[in-house]
Amino acid sequence: MEDKDYIEAFNQGYELARELGLKSNILKGVNAGKNRIEALKDGMEQFEKELELEKSKEQGIIPPLNLDSIGSNYIDLDSDEKDKDKGIDMDI
Repeated sequence: MEDKDYIEAFNQGYELARELGLKSNILKGVNAGKNRIEALKDGMEQFEKELELEKSKEQGIIPPLNLDSIGSNYIDLDSDEKDKDKGIDMDI
């Protein structure tokens, strides 16, 4: 499936969830055009996530941080830096 087709199906899934209140689990077990169904399902799930986030904001609840979505953009210190201050004692 091309990106253009995926985006179109994703947006249609989002609109179905928004306009008709359909949930992504309604497509469970549907095999017709599997890639298209997956894109529709992803769009529905996105709307559900945004709806939950909006409800949480209204209630003053902070949603949990999804660490899986952050990625691996962290600084990894060299092994020399990690062991830099190990073994240092203070004498009084």
